[in-house]
Amino acid sequence: MRLSIAALIVAAPALAAPAAAQTTRPERTAFAETSTHVDVLEFLDSLQARGAGLRIWTLTRSPEGLEVPVVLAARPMVSGADAAHHSGKPIVYIQANIHAGEVEGKEAAQMLLRDLTLGSLRPLLDSVILLVVPIYNADGNEKLAPQEVNRPEQNGPPRVGRRANGQGLDLNRDYVKLEAPETRASEELLDRWNPDLLLDLHTTDGSYHGYNLTYSPGLNANHSRVNAWVQDVFLPAVAERMRKRHRERIFPYGNFRNQNPDSLKLGWETYDGRARYGTNWFALRGRMAILSEAYSHDPFATRIRATYDFVRETLSLLAERRNTWMPLLAEGIHGDSVAIRQRFADSTMRDVIAELTTADSSGRSGGFAPRKQSGKFRTVRMPVWDRFAAARSEALPAAYLIPDRLQTVVALLRRHGVAVKPLPSGWKAPAEVFTIDSVRRSPRKFEGHNTLSVDGRWAAGADTASGAWYLVSTTQPLGVLAGYLLEPGSEDGVVAWNFLDDEMVPGASYPIRRLRSPLPGS
Repeated sequence: MRLSIAALIVAAPALAAPAAAQTTRPERTAFAETSTHVDVLEFLDSLQARGAGLRIWTLTRSPEGLEVPVVLAARPMVSGADAAHHSGKPIVYIQANIHAGEVEGKEAAQMLLRDLTLGSLRPLLDSVILLVVPIYNADGNEKLAPQEVNRPEQNGPPRVGRRANGQGLDLNRDYVKLEAPETRASEELLDRWNPDLLLDLHTTDGSYHGYNLTYSPGLNANHSRVNAWVQDVFLPAVAERMRKRHRERIFPYGNFRNQNPDSLKLGWETYDGRARYGTNWFALRGRMAILSEAYSHDPFATRIRATYDFVRETLSLLAERRNTWMPLLAEGIHGDSVAIRQRFADSTMRDVIAELTTADSSGRSGGFAPRKQSGKFRTVRMPVWDRFAAARSEALPAAYLIPDRLQTVVALLRRHGVAVKPLPSGWKAPAEVFTIDSVRRSPRKFEGHNTLSVDGRWAAGADTASGAWYLVSTTQPLGVLAGYLLEPGSEDGVVAWNFLDDEMVPGASYPIRRLRSPLPGS
């Protein structure tokens, strides 16, 4: 069941900290306005002034020069990443406002920081360590415009920021190519702290359904055991807590294949599993990742409350079950092959709550078109596609060899945290070579790129002569990620994102080579 906006305003004091502490802009305006960049910085300052015991520093400066703050919350405070891991507590990275029109996470993150340090949730902070970036897309946040312009299908507030950052990039499509300072800085932070869980807070703008919030684990077809546990055990347990403790219904993220009431039985499907999305990328590193999507057609206050409750219950359950997930997390992600292209895995039949709607007068059609809501709901049994399987895989070699001239690729891998080792002179080894059969360029630009798709074949080649080369071992913790990025046929790797366009010629050899066996001493 959903809480009405009136009920949320009445309930707001239950979320708030003691009267002496700061309140967020939505709380001060009866949920009519969202926080500006200055509001967020002042709110964080006020928490420190009231003895919240937080550490706050600048993650990066946005393309337009705005500070992107990161907050460390722990009790007792830790001196850094090593001390955090030594504590044995779950380390969680919470990111909000990556799409600055989706403002609920930004507000819920501020309220949680207050309540965990100065309010009723103080005991929970004894069990977890948090890194929180409440206003990740600071530039987009300040591009306030009427909701009809920036988020036309969202139920308030009247003015919100825009989706893109100051470069015009969708930051949640940047986790492979790393073109934005926000992405580079966050990946550096994540590599240094290596948190157990990443929570990315969004607001959906798709189908009309009966859930206060939808969620997803990492969806990449390269699976770890801990990611499967998050999807099949942990998140259903969080959903049950949300229902029992908060009377809020949540469900795996997705959209109806057809919103027409007579066609709802066609099914419900999730989004893309490629690593360009933050939660998919983080899970591909062998860690836990959760996407949270508040329901855009709910009132603003309801969306904040659902996000707040979801994060709170996730943190609590994570701390309670650490003896279950920690051994799984320690396994990381590994295998003999790497999935480089994906397809939906087989569906399962499930009951899904849909709101019955009719076409509106806009003339638009399609799955995400605006529709007239009825306030009536129907539970429909339908196929649900909520995970991916490999459509094409490649055997994972012992290592990849990168020629010295590809410094942009070496730099990209190192930004991802992948270990890249220069080879000494005098080495020699039989290497596999990929012959390019075809190259297809996307006719439309996406995030400023005409992406490439390449087909071809690996075969044994002559000994690779000594020279200036780099070695990327796949036995390292990020070996599967390295393979996903470096395989020429990958739908989301260095070839796809135009790092090697000058080298991609049919009939030519791919410049990066593979070793089936490790080099002696490597």
